[in-house]
Amino acid sequence: MHRDSTSMPELVGAARTGDAGARERLAADYLPLVYNVVGRALDGHADVDDVVQETMFHALEGLDGLREPSRFRSWLIAIAMNQIRRRWRTQQHTVLPGPDGLAEAAGPEPDFADLTILRLGLSGQRREVAEATRWLDPDDRELLALWWQEAAGELTRAELAEAMGLAPAHAAVRVQRMKTQLETGRTVVRALAARPPCAGLAPVVAKWDGRPAPVWRKRIARHTRDCRICSGHRHGLVPAEGLLAGLALIVPLYGAASLVRPDRLAPVAAVTPPAPAPMPAPAATPTPSVGARHAGPGAGTPSKLRRYAVPGALAAVLGLLVLLLWPDPGSRPQAAPPSSPSASAPLAAPTPSSPPSPSPTRASPTPTPARKSPRPTPKPTVLTPDQRLVQLVNARRRTAGCAPLRTDARLTRAAVRHARDMVNRHYYDHANPEGQHADARIRATGYPVGAWAENLDRGSADAASVFGDWMDGSIHQRNMLDCGYRDTGVAAVPGPDGTVWVQDFAGPMS
Repeated sequence: MHRDSTSMPELVGAARTGDAGARERLAADYLPLVYNVVGRALDGHADVDDVVQETMFHALEGLDGLREPSRFRSWLIAIAMNQIRRRWRTQQHTVLPGPDGLAEAAGPEPDFADLTILRLGLSGQRREVAEATRWLDPDDRELLALWWQEAAGELTRAELAEAMGLAPAHAAVRVQRMKTQLETGRTVVRALAARPPCAGLAPVVAKWDGRPAPVWRKRIARHTRDCRICSGHRHGLVPAEGLLAGLALIVPLYGAASLVRPDRLAPVAAVTPPAPAPMPAPAATPTPSVGARHAGPGAGTPSKLRRYAVPGALAAVLGLLVLLLWPDPGSRPQAAPPSSPSASAPLAAPTPSSPPSPSPTRASPTPTPARKSPRPTPKPTVLTPDQRLVQLVNARRRTAGCAPLRTDARLTRAAVRHARDMVNRHYYDHANPEGQHADARIRATGYPVGAWAENLDRGSADAASVFGDWMDGSIHQRNMLDCGYRDTGVAAVPGPDGTVWVQDFAGPMS
């Protein structure tokens, strides 16, 4: 695993004690890396600035959860990927507007490739590589963001694999597949840019709308393989790693003003407040999630940053640093516990159909048939919070090549007992006041425990949020994706400080 400079432990240690200079140094040194990873993963989406700010906020506010200060960079990238996935989940659950709303919202699509070419002054084959990234499959976007920084020398392969939640061998396979698509995209870029254009390519792209897409990549690539003229575009391609090695990062301090969304920021008179003021209290004070043996990074859901509407990305970054680094003269007020969101919206009662029109008058009146009551709409199956968490964990285990976890009643009983005990006796730890850990609690239920682990979280009542907290690149994620565990038990118990979550993992003694 790559480690940061030898001065990093001292810098992180100073930042933990509230040293504003150390916190500013961490933010200044690593903000460009986070910005480039998030920007490329979200393809320059308008939410990039928000995700970058949330990542830096989680990192600087959660330094106590960093077990090895020398691995600050690896930990920071894991938090960034967690925030990226959280943003995608939020977008997937957003109700799409109607056709009129879509027409009003239509506009130019965000594109980080254009920003890369413009800001870094790329030309020749380096420019072609940047343009070819548009032709990758959408699900490779996160991998591309990390691999680009690996090729540029900013990340290691071990950091890439850890941030993606993949075993090194699986990460190597994914990277090779993506690189193959990237090389194909480079030939597509060359074929489309050729002057004079290939006469045989014109009918192939006659119905193309000009937007890069995997289906058109395949069609144009098929033409370049079969065409005597276009097949020459594959010759002379320098490996992408050599082109990206040492490539500079895009520094957000001098980014375009279009990356800031003023309509989403709260307007104020100036960036720098006239006098130090405490940060606003969050709606809830979630407790960081705790792994089986130590607390993890970036856990919980801290309050959102108060943002200022000022022109340009420079002002956005400076405003972020002011809010994060401004000394707090007093303690923060304690927040109220979060309210548990409802599991699902109630179904609307079916509306009975209108009575049938009376039949025309006849000599022999025909009796009106009895009106049938409408067939009730079947209710969808609603998962309990603990079932939803197991479903999310098992979905991710499948991508890592692990068998799904089986819910075991004994492990569930051990998890519920511990969660209730923490709520009733007002503590939050893997060990109870008597010093008993999860293995003893599991063994007491009759489960022949061999290997075991435990994840804790407190605050949110939403299983997806808890899962996102545990996908932090540290021990929580390793516990969930450890193929050696076969059984699990989950508890979600409401408490005065929010829902207390316990997930126990175990494998029977062989």
